[in-house]
Amino acid sequence: MEQRELIVAAGREAIADVQRAADEAVAAVVRVIEAETGVTLAVPAAPSVMDATRSQLTAADARAQHAVAAMDIVLRRWTWGDAQTLGELMPELPEDVREQVVDHLVRAGLS
Repeated sequence: MEQRELIVAAGREAIADVQRAADEAVAAVVRVIEAETGVTLAVPAAPSVMDATRSQLTAADARAQHAVAAMDIVLRRWTWGDAQTLGELMPELPEDVREQVVDHLVRAGLS
């Protein structure tokens, strides 16, 4: 795995850790308030997709285009042979093609 991929993977892991910790902290606050007052605080829900802005939709479109480009390479341009997973297929691809796939996956937010 190249340096860029390692950094991206570490960043995604750190974000997931922070999100889990935040979820646990919110749940703890809700429990304490409920135990002390009998009131159950409502946890804010994620915004509706209908609240997405044009720039958010544009960014989602760009990520989707990169996902499609990566799949075009691995599903249409190359045969899988005995490979069962993308991880098994990647070493079989030429280095420049692997780099293209990884770049698209990173830009799609899928790596």
